[in-house]
Amino acid sequence: MVILRPLFHRQQLCVAIQGNFSSEVNQAIRGFEGRKYSATHGCWYIQYSEDVLRLLCKVLGGFGEVIFCDNTEQDLHAEILMSEKTLPEVVLPAEYAAMLKTMRYSDATLENYCSQFKSFLQHIYPVDCQGISGEVIQSYLLYLIDVKKVSISTQNQAINAIKFYLERVQHGERTVYYVDRPIKDRKLPTVLSEEEIQRLFLNTRNLKHRCILYLIYSAGLRISELLSLQRDSLDADRGLIYVRSGKGKKDRVTLLSRVAYAYVCEYLELYKPGRWLFEGPDGEMYSSRSVNNIIKRSCRLAGINKRVSAHTLRHSFATHLLERGTDLRYIQTLLGHESSRTTERYTHVTKKGFEMLISPLDNLEHTRTLLRAANKGI
Repeated sequence: MVILRPLFHRQQLCVAIQGNFSSEVNQAIRGFEGRKYSATHGCWYIQYSEDVLRLLCKVLGGFGEVIFCDNTEQDLHAEILMSEKTLPEVVLPAEYAAMLKTMRYSDATLENYCSQFKSFLQHIYPVDCQGISGEVIQSYLLYLIDVKKVSISTQNQAINAIKFYLERVQHGERTVYYVDRPIKDRKLPTVLSEEEIQRLFLNTRNLKHRCILYLIYSAGLRISELLSLQRDSLDADRGLIYVRSGKGKKDRVTLLSRVAYAYVCEYLELYKPGRWLFEGPDGEMYSSRSVNNIIKRSCRLAGINKRVSAHTLRHSFATHLLERGTDLRYIQTLLGHESSRTTERYTHVTKKGFEMLISPLDNLEHTRTLLRAANKGI
């Protein structure tokens, strides 16, 4: 069963695709151009158009029943169009984006803040920027929690976007609109084993793609840091990578693997990139989506069923260093973490020391007898 419903996401009208899918249905959804996955909403989605909706029904209907929000395709069209009509047209204050640029926020942060603040203004309409109060903000946050059911991370992003306008643009007092923030979920990072890392590399046969994965894993790079690398970022003599303007606009150095550098030299000779070490077809900076698509494709070929992204390789870099005895302070420096508490989470996923521990179940005489019998094939 496939459920289609309207979704307004990142200032765009979309169709959400929900249900418990088989691998065949998932593969069919992946075949749609422009489809994306929203971790916030926990579903696939694609920008709405009548042609897209018609094609979704035709393709996905071949695998089973397709259900619309209000039982008919016509009702889904009507609901989407109604959503489009009821969304007020609001214009962001020009000084909002200007201040973000002045303070040198990254393009991704600028886009996110503008999107979040515009959604806030649309919700409080016809109240304008001058009418923002603590009560208005609190009401909006309750709407995000109870109606939109956003993640804690998205809720915090909304607070940051509103606070930026009131504090930075309007120079307002913090105490007037202060909102208690929710405690973030403390989720353990996904980590690949060294054996899984090897399988991932073996199933990445394209030279450029393998160089990308080698550098992320061998140096613990963030995806934005990888995409910002230039030729002079690599210091082969010292075995270092210079990460310039990383997260928080901070420079740092990290490791340059000899194996990775050998592949990079071969790649440079063959591809001859211009400004950026890794470029797209038009000579612009390579896209983060392309990097994650490379990883997902290689994972499928390697039979890795975990949800893997470029950041998973960064997590694996830190965990594997820790398991091989590297001091946590060095790992913190290599990763560019400001706080040691951020690095300490890798102690919760490492298997180091676990090989010396025995489960209390295995210490019981009864279970030891069962284990010996099983080993003898009884």
